[in-house]
Order: sequence, then structure tokens, then C-alpha cells
Amino acid sequence: MTEAAHIASLIVQCRPEALDAVRASIEAEPAAEVHAVDPAGRLIVVLEVASEGAVADLAYGFGNLAGVLGCNLVYHAIDQEEDAPTSPQESTA
Repeated sequence: MTEAAHIASLIVQCRPEALDAVRASIEAEPAAEVHAVDPAGRLIVVLEVASEGAVADLAYGFGNLAGVLGCNLVYHAIDQEEDAPTSPQESTA
């Protein structure tokens, strides 16, 4: 059985006067982490979610926050974690 983690980074551009409110809204999302903030209104956000759809939903939501001018996906990768195979010696009792 495999579990996938979707790792994505976004650049969110907002009005400088809305920066604090936008940052607070993004940080309220458990799957999002703000990694850098530019006082001119740019934030670099990293997401770790279970599906590609969740990446799209969060990006869409951040793009529609009050004061946001744009939200762009910069990077997206899928990290597959596979269960370790069981050796024949481990499976026999």
C-alpha cells in the first residue's frame, strides 16, 4: 500500500496593507506554512496535502482572500511512501 504526499509551493501577491490579514488567513490552514514574507506584499507558501485536488482548492482559496492580487503555483511534487517489503524470514513464525 502506498501513501502520497503532495508538496507544493505558491507565491501569493497581495496589497501591502492586507499582508498581515492574508498571512494570518494562510497560517490558519494546517496544511500551509508561510516560509517567507516580503513587506511589498509577497508570501512564499508551502503546502503538504494528500491530493492534487487539495493543492488546487487551497490555491484557489488563497487567491480569493480579500486583498490578494494573485496566487501562483511554482512547484508541485508527489512523494510516494511505500510500505517496506516483508522478508520471507520475517513472515514465518
